[in-house]
Amino acid sequence: MSMRSVYYCLRYAVILVREVILASINVTKLALGPLHRLRSGFVAVPLEAKTDFEITVFANSITLTPGTITVHVDRRHRLLVMHAIDIGRSVEELRHTTKAVLEANILLWTRAGRRRMPKD
Repeated sequence: MSMRSVYYCLRYAVILVREVILASINVTKLALGPLHRLRSGFVAVPLEAKTDFEITVFANSITLTPGTITVHVDRRHRLLVMHAIDIGRSVEELRHTTKAVLEANILLWTRAGRRRMPKD
């Protein structure tokens, strides 16, 4: 494992801990607030992750985050389906945030030692 991979692994661990803490606070507020404001639902998230390891880390990170759980991974269609206790303002915003905060940082970590190949 390269030093760059170690750096991105530690960085991802810090990001995940931060997300778990922030989500815990948010779920507590939701539980103590009026229930009619909750907008729970299922969200399909397109996957950039390709390897079993990347997909597993992403799926488990979602499940570890309070208020969300991974319910299905469709490798053929490259989709992950998650349930959120509160989807917030929009499904698209939740999808984007999940990919930008969790998946993108997982890919930085898992692909840190790889050379970038030019696209054909």
